Amino acid sequence: MSKEEILSYFYTNSTAYGVKRTFAMLLCGLLAGMVIYFTYYITSEKIVYNRKFNWSLVIMLLVTVIVMMTISSNIAVSLGMVGALSIVRFRTAVKDGRDTMFIFWAMAEGLCVSSQNYRMTFTSVLFIAAVLIISSRVPGIWNRYLLVVTGTEAGIDQEEFQKKLRAHVVSQQLRTVNRRDSYQEIIMEIKTKGELDVSFIDELAAVPGVQSVNCVVESGEKAG
Repeated sequence: MSKEEILSYFYTNSTAYGVKRTFAMLLCGLLAGMVIYFTYYITSEKIVYNRKFNWSLVIMLLVTVIVMMTISSNIAVSLGMVGALSIVRFRTAVKDGRDTMFIFWAMAEGLCVSSQNYRMTFTSVLFIAAVLIISSRVPGIWNRYLLVVTGTEAGIDQEEFQKKLRAHVVSQQLRTVNRRDSYQEIIMEIKTKGELDVSFIDELAAVPGVQSVNCVVESGEKAG
């Protein structure tokens, strides 16, 4: 087969997408993207909810559909697009691994929509959404906290402090101890079976030598 025949085969063996067919595929992709959007909104545990990133997941799904439609519509164009996409470098750092999971989910659903496998699209997107929503509502066995205690110049009564602490925690691990002329600071990682209440802070604050008590929940989220 000559070069001209190969090029002719590439150009003639292509799929034409009409306006109605293209609109139907994009609409299906939008519906799947909205399921991902609401799943991310419901299961988001961040202090600051990133609405722009959530909408970017929907747009990413639609862009994936468009790219796959373009590739499948013409073999010759697909070769050039693959070469063009291979030189693209994304330098935006994704700090949360959970966000990376949503990105791959949106891309996978875009591939399903572009293959016109609508049953697989809605079955998979609803199933994954249900798993994520249920898993976000299931409480953990242990709750982890970061306990920061500041003592006076005289020092903290360690025996009384440990007595109050062991009544509420399952395990404890000392992280940092800072000692200066005017105060003493202790940072500990503690685990509890349930959520701590204000009475726990009041009991520790009543220990002789304790000046202030701060308790921060460790959720695994990264700030910045």
